Amino acid sequence: MKPVMFKMWLMAVCALLLLFTGGPLGEVGSARAEAGVQLGVTAGIGGEYKDSGMVPVQVTMTNSGADVEGDLIVATGDMGNNTFSVAYYQPVSIAKGAAKQITITVPGSEVRSDSYVALMKADQIVAKAPVGGRRYSRDTLMVGVLAEDRDTANFLGVLPKGAFRNEVRVLPMKPEQVPTAGVQLRMIDLLVLNNFALDTLNAQQIQAIREWTVSGGMLILAGGAQYGKTAGELADLSPVEVGGVTTVKSLPSLILDKSKPVELTAPFTISSGTLKAGKALYTEGKQPLFASRTVEEGKVLYVAYDLAAEPLASWSGNGKLWADVLPRAFGSSLDDSREQFLDSVWALSDAAERMPSLKIPNVGWFALFFGIYALIAGPVLFYILRHKRKQSYMWAIVPVLSVVTGIGIFSFGAMQRGSGVMVHQTGYLELTKEGGAKAKAVTAMFVPTGGDYQLTIYGEGLSQPIVDGSRWGEVPLIWASLQPDHTDVKFRDVEFWSMRKVATERPVPDAGKFVSDLSYADGALTGTVTNQTKYTLRDVKVVSDTQVQEVGEMAPGSTVQVKLSFQPSAQTQMRRGQIQRLTSQLVPQHLQGVRNEDAREQTMVETLRFRGSASYQMQQVMIAGWTNEPIVDATVKGESVHMDSLSLVTSELEVKPSKDGHVYYPAGTFDVTMSGSSVPVDDNGDGYFLAAGDITFDARIEREGKKLQISRLYLYTWSDDNTPFDKQVYNWKTKAFDPYDQVFANNIMDGTKAAAYLSEDGVLRVKFSHAFPDERHIGIPSASVEGKVTHL
Repeated sequence: MKPVMFKMWLMAVCALLLLFTGGPLGEVGSARAEAGVQLGVTAGIGGEYKDSGMVPVQVTMTNSGADVEGDLIVATGDMGNNTFSVAYYQPVSIAKGAAKQITITVPGSEVRSDSYVALMKADQIVAKAPVGGRRYSRDTLMVGVLAEDRDTANFLGVLPKGAFRNEVRVLPMKPEQVPTAGVQLRMIDLLVLNNFALDTLNAQQIQAIREWTVSGGMLILAGGAQYGKTAGELADLSPVEVGGVTTVKSLPSLILDKSKPVELTAPFTISSGTLKAGKALYTEGKQPLFASRTVEEGKVLYVAYDLAAEPLASWSGNGKLWADVLPRAFGSSLDDSREQFLDSVWALSDAAERMPSLKIPNVGWFALFFGIYALIAGPVLFYILRHKRKQSYMWAIVPVLSVVTGIGIFSFGAMQRGSGVMVHQTGYLELTKEGGAKAKAVTAMFVPTGGDYQLTIYGEGLSQPIVDGSRWGEVPLIWASLQPDHTDVKFRDVEFWSMRKVATERPVPDAGKFVSDLSYADGALTGTVTNQTKYTLRDVKVVSDTQVQEVGEMAPGSTVQVKLSFQPSAQTQMRRGQIQRLTSQLVPQHLQGVRNEDAREQTMVETLRFRGSASYQMQQVMIAGWTNEPIVDATVKGESVHMDSLSLVTSELEVKPSKDGHVYYPAGTFDVTMSGSSVPVDDNGDGYFLAAGDITFDARIEREGKKLQISRLYLYTWSDDNTPFDKQVYNWKTKAFDPYDQVFANNIMDGTKAAAYLSEDGVLRVKFSHAFPDERHIGIPSASVEGKVTHL
């Protein structure tokens, strides 16, 4: 071959290789900034944000060049080497000489130090700027403040050392920083409204605060004389019905440290009202100063005065007061693990990959194809060509036959898999007593051919792509647009016969509820449960402690009889191994013996075990069942879709006192929090590791609106490494700790001792200590109570 011809041939081959391997011809370039667009970026609130929840990224665009139209993106998921996984985008246009402000909300878990914001035009970067800001860990308690005075609530950031094990960060907020969807407010753990005109927010922002609160947020409503304008449309969430204002001349009830009294030089203005729900924490005369209540999964604290008003705002005893108020009002919510969203749906994600309609091609047919091929390519061809004296033709016929056979096998496999897009959704729906629900789902999309696909998830809430760790670039191949009522996720350059997944969390306001008429009596939990949800459920089971009752199918409107044996004892309170066995019993009966990797339900029940920071939450009375109805609507743009779905539906069941007032509250009913330690501790989710020293837990033995006459209190304590901790119980009368065995016999405390060992507001305080040279584990204790309700 001539040298010139050889060079031309080599260049042609190289060009083809570059084209098919994504070389320079396929790269995304950076356009010259002829548009003159400049970007200013502020992440979170004032440049501060958490690695959990949702982070608003505010972008200021100024254009000194020609008109520009394109997409504004936030590239997230820093994979190293200037590569990223997902672009959260919004279409934009900006005229010459104009300025515009755009906010794009992205998951905090995906924002990294090298994440960037860019204006894209036809896949070219027109302008680019780093996200920047300061990132806090998920354990940080983020306090958002909406108030007239920016310094309001600064004292929350300087509470006494040891008051909370987590860092507290106070962030003053502006009205425009309040999102329009509750799930987008999740970067904030505690929200303070004080002397703030709530009506400066629009209806969507106010609704977002309400949704955030009822789904687990902690809300403080304060303002004193300005309480009315502060609470506004959220006043129904308050534990106090406020009717006006009044003044007080002293505040002795707030003085926890006699060396730091509150000195009022003039009458002090407070809002006046009556308690309508929850409990009063501090009162002055008949006026509640602090009161708290639970609203679905969230909690609300009412404060009767303006937090910025002197002399309380700068009072030296403020820190100690609030170090007492916050745990009493919010309990373990202050220390929740605040796991990243995708971590909470791993079980649903694994199950979503097991598509019922995605069948593995029949191995028998493949064996037949290969057998025929081997027969023809071997003896048949050899005999024919030998007979014709054309053995040299084998060099051409066999490769061609191999290609034809390969195409045939591929076509057969593709025919069995189907020609359309397959969508499979696995979900978990946790119902509330009020008729709503919190839904988590993973929607998996399997595509038969390569190309670009757009998966749309409808409804409010958060939808986030689940990224396969092998696909990223300077400009990501996954683009997501979070809108108020839907989310579009575009998957670019999808390979044939491959899968993509999107995780979703959203409220379902019209899910319905289970109505129960249950009570404990004569050694059994008996009564009825009625399905008032919109879902037809199968393989339904009712759970109480370690007892499980098979119910079968429950259509909407149907009622079932419940009878479960009941023997309250400290021994029935479950260890984690027992909890795992219990969750496995929620799997349908016909799948109990199936291997874990073969059944979706086996994997999906793991969602229950990890839905909260403490595993003992599983021990309340609940009902669980399965539905094949999708809980999240999803479509694939321009494609005919085959849809499968499976969801686990659960609900806590209310247990009423029996006719004589007898009641039993199982473990998991009462909030247990760490209230102090003499040494640093490491949180491992459902317990702590500590060196030689002590740690104290408070169990709040109370139910809102109910006064208990305790006959027996059962306490379960445990340690992963079986450390024999020394235990003591605090005596509220003597103000000293007593030996555990003096108070409890076989982990049971007789109700006659409740007056001494339960505080006025129902706190049981237990101290654990050890003197071993290495760190030891102590699990969070749990308590159950048997007694009578004497007041409702």
